[in-house]
Amino acid sequence: MVELEERVLSQLDEDYTVDLLKRLIRIPSIFPPQGKDAMREIASLIKSEMERHDLSVLEAGDEGDTWVRPNVVGTLPGEVGTPVLLLDAHTDVVPVYDRGKWTHDPFGAEIVDGKVYGRGAADTKGSLAAMMAAVFAVARSGLKLKGTVRLVAWAGDEWHPPESPYFNGMTYLARNGLVKGDMAIFGEPYDLKITYTSRGRVWVKFLVGGEATHSATGKGINAIRKAAALIEDIYSVPLGVHPVMGKDSINVGTIRGGNQPNMVPDWCEFHFDIRFAPPLSVEEVYERVAAKVRRRQEQDPEFILKSMKITERREPLEFPPDSDLCQALKRAGKAIGVDLQLGGAVSFGDVADWKDQVGIKAACLFGPGETKQAHAVDEHIRIADLLTAAKVYALTIAYLCGGQG
Repeated sequence: MVELEERVLSQLDEDYTVDLLKRLIRIPSIFPPQGKDAMREIASLIKSEMERHDLSVLEAGDEGDTWVRPNVVGTLPGEVGTPVLLLDAHTDVVPVYDRGKWTHDPFGAEIVDGKVYGRGAADTKGSLAAMMAAVFAVARSGLKLKGTVRLVAWAGDEWHPPESPYFNGMTYLARNGLVKGDMAIFGEPYDLKITYTSRGRVWVKFLVGGEATHSATGKGINAIRKAAALIEDIYSVPLGVHPVMGKDSINVGTIRGGNQPNMVPDWCEFHFDIRFAPPLSVEEVYERVAAKVRRRQEQDPEFILKSMKITERREPLEFPPDSDLCQALKRAGKAIGVDLQLGGAVSFGDVADWKDQVGIKAACLFGPGETKQAHAVDEHIRIADLLTAAKVYALTIAYLCGGQG
């Protein structure tokens, strides 16, 4: 390793990184909240650690009658007018659900066979602990930064309060001008892959009509059978294949119809989830679906479409895979002997809606932990992956924001 890498990594405290993750896990920051102040404890811990390591700290968030979503932003300043790198991860976790299925205490942070167990270990307290340890290591290294590093611990990924106008805590910060950045690493358990792109999605709900009568008559128009024909039509909608994410997907997730077995059903409702990669858009996919509906109506004069509406929409997102950010991450991996691969994400959430307001031009999701561990029983993360992520974060900061000592 050259001097820069040695200087930064020598300040990365591995024991502290693991201990910090354990402390984060032991705080049951469950959403929906188990009391209005349920998220304050973890925000307080993060804030105190940031202040202890000489970061300037901002705490801000939204709240309702029964909930509070505190977000903590710590800044390691660089020169004015230089790039700003955001590292962010969410602090909330999903409930434990069936405690009887767990063989480890969900909030015990037990270490077994080189793995830390607990709710949130992978999603995303592992990313958060690694990011915090990395930023603190850079701060201790004495490196005079040219670029600014901003560490964001936000709440609300796992639950959206019905009365809040903000999708999550990061949205709140972005929409209110409380965070700015040119580049961003979003901590999520993506198997240490640099996930620079994600599919879009559109959910379409249909209501197909029919003509009710007694089933014994052999007459009427069966809405369920008409719906079944349209469902097959929609499965043949042409989509695409992405070089990283593979084939786009179509899924009918719910269906219900009719009133009782001895009646010909005069209604059937079903709901599709369609996922698609760039360059397709929501409108293009919806029009392809609508074309199948029109074709069905032309072929079958008894087909009755009562309604067709979009209930969820999210455009696909793709950041440049050859950006300085992605190249710095790959360089950081190479420096510690890890070949980091590019990948695709399940979702970037609502990042596309506010990235321009924040100023983000390059971004990716990157973090330790297996994707399948998110929300899983006996959720866990390998300590080796946690430490790899911390080293990659630290070196990426040094490459993108570092200056002279």
